[in-house]
Amino acid sequence: MIVRHLSLTNFRLYARLELDLPRGLVIVQGDNAQGKTSLLEAIYFLATAHSPHTHADRQVIRWGAEEEGPFPFAMLKANIERSDGLHLIEMALQRGESNRLRKEIRIDRVSRRGIDLVGQLNVVLFLPGDVELVAGAPALRRDFLDAALSQLDAGYVRALDQYTRALAQRNALLKQAQERKLDPDELAIWDDQLVPAGVEIATQRRRAVAELARLAALIHRELSNGLEYLQIIYQPNFDPARPHTLDEPYQVSIDDSRPPAGVDRHALYQAFRQALEERRREEIARGMTLVGPHRDEVRFVANGMDLGDFGSRGQQRTAVLALKLAQVEWMRERTREEPVLLLDEVLAELDPHRRHCLLGRIERAHQTIVTTTDVHRFD
Repeated sequence: MIVRHLSLTNFRLYARLELDLPRGLVIVQGDNAQGKTSLLEAIYFLATAHSPHTHADRQVIRWGAEEEGPFPFAMLKANIERSDGLHLIEMALQRGESNRLRKEIRIDRVSRRGIDLVGQLNVVLFLPGDVELVAGAPALRRDFLDAALSQLDAGYVRALDQYTRALAQRNALLKQAQERKLDPDELAIWDDQLVPAGVEIATQRRRAVAELARLAALIHRELSNGLEYLQIIYQPNFDPARPHTLDEPYQVSIDDSRPPAGVDRHALYQAFRQALEERRREEIARGMTLVGPHRDEVRFVANGMDLGDFGSRGQQRTAVLALKLAQVEWMRERTREEPVLLLDEVLAELDPHRRHCLLGRIERAHQTIVTTTDVHRFD
């Protein structure tokens, strides 16, 4: 899978860009604030319909585009080569009246929904700030899993959307319950949507973490020169196999990467519902849902040490790099297509050994696009 041609109009710094991209390694060199990162952002946007830098899509429309007309717009296009042939992805964003944003997606010139982008263009993006995946807030790690799975599984996208909407409505009811008597049937309506979607999310996350952990451990051994063994551990907020551990402090010795033995999907539904009922009084008091995958955790452990709490900046960076490179192989295993690897200034903070290992791996990729301010970092 490669991007053969990229076309941008009014996207970030670009008033207009037409760029042919070859196979293999592409190095984009330039000073700061010249649009290198925006180039990678555009490709990621075409793959996922989202920006890695902002939740407000209107911000990607070029500053100053208002001067060209009353309703500023941005247009992104990419010609994609996959094993099943050539394809065209187009995305248009336009600010209308009352600053409302209209987003249109076309695949092979036919209007589509965002969910239809699944499998069209797979990408793995590494940004300098991704080191926070290890030591930052748990939401960053959940977002990583959601973004990775959403590129591969349309069912996961639907479950995530259903869970997010049901959770918002359920939380709104719980907040109202602090001021008025709550009818249990009101919560039951949203529980009926929350439970199956939540089980689907947790099941898919378990599988993803287990597969990524297997691949990342081997890569991490190479990057650390054989000195460290990396574990990526999934800690569900609620595990029906170990219900007494709900909200207990993290323990390195517990490995939740594998699904609980002997627990089928129906049992998961029942256990989730029971946990919600048991926490009902506390949820009403706090005005929020306390059980579910929106409170899941993922930890990075090297040689028994939690890197989020005790790892050096270099160890955290190495763990994230191993994770991202594992994601490339994981996507290849899942789809039998090679994802496009996007690396933003990734070499700047690596020592010579890790730089050599990384360059050796990306040279084998179908297409890797790397940005840098200093081309001399490459051999």
